[in-house]
Amino acid sequence: MSDFLLLGQNGHFWTLALVAVLLMGVSKGGFGSGLNVVSTPLLALASSPALAAAVMLPLLNAMDMLGLRAFWRQWDAPTARSLVLPMLAGVILGTLLFTVVDPDMLRILLALVCYYVLAHRWGILQRLRLVATDADGRTQTPRPGGLVGWILGGLLGITSTIAHAGGPAAAAYLLRFNFDKTTFQATTILTFTIVNIIKLPFYFAIGQFPVSTLSLSLVLLPFAAAGMILGVFLHRIVPQRPFFVLMEGALFVTASKLVWDGSRGLLGLA
Repeated sequence: MSDFLLLGQNGHFWTLALVAVLLMGVSKGGFGSGLNVVSTPLLALASSPALAAAVMLPLLNAMDMLGLRAFWRQWDAPTARSLVLPMLAGVILGTLLFTVVDPDMLRILLALVCYYVLAHRWGILQRLRLVATDADGRTQTPRPGGLVGWILGGLLGITSTIAHAGGPAAAAYLLRFNFDKTTFQATTILTFTIVNIIKLPFYFAIGQFPVSTLSLSLVLLPFAAAGMILGVFLHRIVPQRPFFVLMEGALFVTASKLVWDGSRGLLGLA
């Protein structure tokens, strides 16, 4: 397979690229982008991280358009709007730090935020009286924005710019609002449509889109669409409770993987 070449890339690259793109499409189409965190690193096993990120962005833009059509006007617009400025700030910072940021420290910080949100979802913070509750002891639903919005929106912009890994930050923010599964999914798609459009001029500005890279994206485009369509189909048939159990499980596994990778990197064991 290593002797096979297409557009200058060998069979190992294309195998990992197909798996990564299909996984990203299924995740974006049906499961809130929570699993996208593995797609770019997977492709980076056969290329540079910068090339992997550049190949993925046009595919993400195309998948966003399909997602908007599938979940048109089913999103919570105020929640998505509350992230626009934090995401813009995060994209700018992520672009500036694209080649110098310590990704391991960022992984651990993001994982801690994810654990905090899961502790909130699972009632741990309520039992420890670390969050506000109403007269009946139920957790008060937060309003969009605020400090948490700036922190998670900024992290979303940074991690999405560097590695298209904004899924955990987005899930951590949106899971706070107790949306039904379709509102959650639609709001996630709208949020990533915005941030991925914001990223385009910055990627062009730092030279991430030569013709050779755009050619790779074009070849992978049908597989991105297929993954997205499959994800939308699976979203329709998976019941709401299992959907959120899957989302919470994916967020926990992702956070644990981020801690593992970040710790190994900081300790020089990677």
